[in-house]
Amino acid sequence: MILSLKTLLCVGGGCFLGGVLRYLTSYVVCTRWGISATDMPWHTLLINFGGCLFMGLFCGLATAGIIESPNLRLALTAGLCGGYSTLAAFAFENTMLLRSGHYLTTGSYILATMLGSLAFFAAGYACANFLARS
Repeated sequence: MILSLKTLLCVGGGCFLGGVLRYLTSYVVCTRWGISATDMPWHTLLINFGGCLFMGLFCGLATAGIIESPNLRLALTAGLCGGYSTLAAFAFENTMLLRSGHYLTTGSYILATMLGSLAFFAAGYACANFLARS
């Protein structure tokens, strides 16, 4: 890993663009499809699938030597894809674990992520309710 101001700016710039694209994608999909808060979150599913598609594309291009610059690779993967969809990083990490033959670790990571995410969200939500009543 590289830690420099230039690298941080590349990742931060990519993350900014990814966050803006995520919001715009949600806005367009929800307004065009008329999605409400009680519907299946198709916009999030679309964003996560798109983020994973582009993470795979950028990683494949980097592996093939087409994206040579480490800062550009980080701007596109950790920045743009990470800002657009954190599920893309999750898919990348699990793919690398599977390719290395770490099947138990992969399964454990997937299970821990799913259950832990729900549990920590619920804990944060409960804390917010407690603070709001205080």
